[in-house]
Amino acid sequence: MSAPVLGIDLGTRYALSAVPVKGKGVLVVPSRWGGGRTPSVTALTQSGWLAGEDAARSEMKNPSTTWWDMKRKLGSPWRARCGRASYTAEDVLVPLLTLLREDAEAFLGTFISSCVLTVPAFFSFAERSAMGRTARSSGFSSVRIVNEPTAAALAFGIMGKFLILDYGAGTVDISVVESEGGVWQVLESAGLPASGGRDFDILLASSLNQKMKLPRLEDNSALWRALLSEAESLKIALSSCASCEWTPPAGVSCPSLRVTREEFEDLIRPSIEQVTTAVRRLWMRFKPSKLLLVGGGSRIPLLRALLEERVARPEHLNQCPDESVVTGAALYGISPTKERLLIDVLSQDLGILAADGTPVTLLEKGLHLPVRAERHFYSVGNGPFTMSVFQGEGSSRRIIASVQAPEARKDEEITLSFSVDSDGLLRIDIIRSDGRVSSIAPLELGEGVPPSPTETTEEAKGLERRFARLSVSLSPAQQARGAALLRTMKTLGDGDYSSEAFDSLERMISEMERVVR
Repeated sequence: MSAPVLGIDLGTRYALSAVPVKGKGVLVVPSRWGGGRTPSVTALTQSGWLAGEDAARSEMKNPSTTWWDMKRKLGSPWRARCGRASYTAEDVLVPLLTLLREDAEAFLGTFISSCVLTVPAFFSFAERSAMGRTARSSGFSSVRIVNEPTAAALAFGIMGKFLILDYGAGTVDISVVESEGGVWQVLESAGLPASGGRDFDILLASSLNQKMKLPRLEDNSALWRALLSEAESLKIALSSCASCEWTPPAGVSCPSLRVTREEFEDLIRPSIEQVTTAVRRLWMRFKPSKLLLVGGGSRIPLLRALLEERVARPEHLNQCPDESVVTGAALYGISPTKERLLIDVLSQDLGILAADGTPVTLLEKGLHLPVRAERHFYSVGNGPFTMSVFQGEGSSRRIIASVQAPEARKDEEITLSFSVDSDGLLRIDIIRSDGRVSSIAPLELGEGVPPSPTETTEEAKGLERRFARLSVSLSPAQQARGAALLRTMKTLGDGDYSSEAFDSLERMISEMERVVR
């Protein structure tokens, strides 16, 4: 009997896992708390790391060390600071993936070392590599990655050409898939990263905050976390009723409020319009015969109404829209057979920046995976030869890696090779004229990304705002001393000393806030 492969749909709000069981099809793994899904949240407490329901329950007590939405921060310079320690998004996600693996092992009564992880179609190579590293750190020795709408296509098993809209909490993915003779071929994929259901929660929570006439809340405040949770519940309720009576959280002196579906739709309409336009563009280009909706956001009445009006009537599905992606991930983990073969595509352009900054595309969006390309370049002088690798096009273009050939000679021919495997993971090889090869392996891409100047600046501004609010309670001498410390931190730059200075100032301001309260 072959070892089980765990399919994982790591959503922004909830995570699900599933396994194919002989004679029973694909089964969704129940969590240790008895439900079919696990909250995608982790928390660091005095007793250690928590994940899932336990972390969600501790959120009001530990809001500043409880983290949701880590998937969208993978491959980025984001850091969580806890005292003198800092953690990357990969570090924060490890307890959650470990919990999912342990629950599946308890459910099956056997060890699991292989998994298939789903990711948004527009995920960059750096984000995919970070996801793979996170899974390896969580106890999986074999990791495969598949795009979320592609996994949904496998789950439905529909023949012909169809468009899948995966409307999740954090991301929106659109894919056109053609299936014939057991072969699923992705024709094109597109993604909208800031139009998911969680963004709607934030809009609604901000609206509730304004109705209560409260000042803008800090992201880590317990009240803001409570409002986000209330907004999510209201969003779900307004999908099936025209209005809801809402009672503000305890401690807020405000009467009950009536929230209507019309108000909510006014808030989210710009995002829904953007998604509808993107769906229509692909629909008109490929002319599929069916429109399939998956993900929790697919239940929003405004979305379904606009799609029916401008694109096509969504198909009625007998499968839970929340489980189609994880079901497809479990099926993808089964070795390819004559009955099931999946061919995905490159979702974004890939290339390098020439010495003068001109983008040179090596692999174009839409190419079938796996794919490989080579390009020859010549060093313009003696010394290190560095090239910046980009992904995307136009305003969405971003640098994902810098590759270097040390000690290059002037006019030396250097071959740059890009290889993208069927999981959408990138390998970069630099081949010198003497045959020497330098490589960036798929799971090494984006490793150890330093904090960006923008992120450091925003953190410093946050400290300045907190200190400004405290200033009214301080003497002139204390105000001058605090201002001098802030200036000193800025002059230290982005190195280790700046990090230590930030941590010291953050502790000092936190203690002052505690005393003032």
